[in-house]
Amino acid sequence: MYKSVFSKYLSIISAVVIVGFLAMTLLQVIFTTTALAGEKKELLMENAQSIAHHTALSATATPTRDHRVVYHLNEERLSPILNMLSEAIDATVLVVNGEGRILLVSGEGLPSSVMGDTTLAEILPKIRESYYEVGTLNGLYDTRQYTAAVPVLINDRVALGYVFASAPADILAQTLHANLRIYLMSVLGALLLSLIFVWVMTYRFVRPLREMAAATRSFARGDFSTRVKVVGKDEVAELAEALNSMAVSLSSVESMRRSFIANVSHELKTPMTTIAGFVDSMLDGTVPREKQAHYMRIVSDEVKRLSRMVRSMLDLSRIDSGELKMNTRRLDLTEAMCSVLVASEQRIEQKRLTVTGIEDCQRMEVEGDYDLLSQVLYNLLDNAIKFTNERGQIDIRLYRAGERVYTAIRNTGDGIPASEMPQIFERFYKSDRSRSLDKNGVGLGLYIVQTVVRLHGGEITVRSVEGEFTEFCFWLPAPPGRLPDTVQ
Repeated sequence: MYKSVFSKYLSIISAVVIVGFLAMTLLQVIFTTTALAGEKKELLMENAQSIAHHTALSATATPTRDHRVVYHLNEERLSPILNMLSEAIDATVLVVNGEGRILLVSGEGLPSSVMGDTTLAEILPKIRESYYEVGTLNGLYDTRQYTAAVPVLINDRVALGYVFASAPADILAQTLHANLRIYLMSVLGALLLSLIFVWVMTYRFVRPLREMAAATRSFARGDFSTRVKVVGKDEVAELAEALNSMAVSLSSVESMRRSFIANVSHELKTPMTTIAGFVDSMLDGTVPREKQAHYMRIVSDEVKRLSRMVRSMLDLSRIDSGELKMNTRRLDLTEAMCSVLVASEQRIEQKRLTVTGIEDCQRMEVEGDYDLLSQVLYNLLDNAIKFTNERGQIDIRLYRAGERVYTAIRNTGDGIPASEMPQIFERFYKSDRSRSLDKNGVGLGLYIVQTVVRLHGGEITVRSVEGEFTEFCFWLPAPPGRLPDTVQ
């Protein structure tokens, strides 16, 4: 059966609170009973000793012929004193002689007819300095009594008789019941307030969890706009913040996925439409035979464009999935730059561009993947060639500053508008000007450049002044102690 966290938590806390109050109640009963019984015992014992003292003082001394003194209890003198003391302590008082015969009865616990009864004779041997019991006093009483007994001593030696002071046990029960009734009322009030407090706190504790559960269900449906309210700075708040951060990340990933699909569809559609159109035209004879070679070259260029696009997307997929494995080794970045320049020589000559700076670059060693870093240099140089005006200039500088090796490629031209600078390294991003100048690009080059540079522990930046120049500069960690700083 399904049981929510709220009901579980509330049940457990409520059970703990109830058990705690029950334990407190039980301990209160035990301690109160023990305390009241001890107090009653002490009170009866003190009163019995006081009565025994007055009884001894009221005794009559009679001299004998052998010059000894015999003491006798004076019942007439003792009776009014006994009645007064009995009424004062609210107890039944018995005065018993040495043979166990009841001489005086005071109080409402026993009728006067018990005088002369010897029921207590069996108890007298148990009385030395004092005696205490909870019971019927050898059947003398019909109900349980708290009874204290002490001897009546003459000159602290001779036991003239005994005094018994008894109080009904139900008096203690009534007192205990009254105290417990007040205590239980207080406990029930406190328990009710505790349960209300536990309910409120449990609800406040579980509510964020319910909101998180609802948010995750929204995420499962593809709705990443839901956010969980963060309250406080505890573990639940940290979980809510993490869930909100995850929602932002998922939303970003989803947006990138949709943008990726849209961009890929758009980029693939154009060359495929071109290829299909020219092929169909040649098959149905629309294109004259003498022009077929020209259109076949266009088809070839579009196929190569598709190949570059697929290769770029494969590289991107490998990077994003973490499957890209770098073959790291020590390499000369200046040498790699020269190799890229040689490969691009024909295009540079076609636009009659001037390349400067590379002839002054020293050997710059870094540790990295040669193929990936060559791709970075090729992409940056390829962009510079594309966007440099006829007879323009490309300046290349490689230098070391501190523990970093810098590579800067600057080209003259129209530059990049300031509004487009924040998006320049995003996937599939192409500025308005680049769309007109770069028909073959897919907008992945700079994104791949930034990703590869970061994989090597470096960073890339871009500066541009419209109408003057654009400069891409990236740095990589330099192996320590190889070359002196060459700040350019």
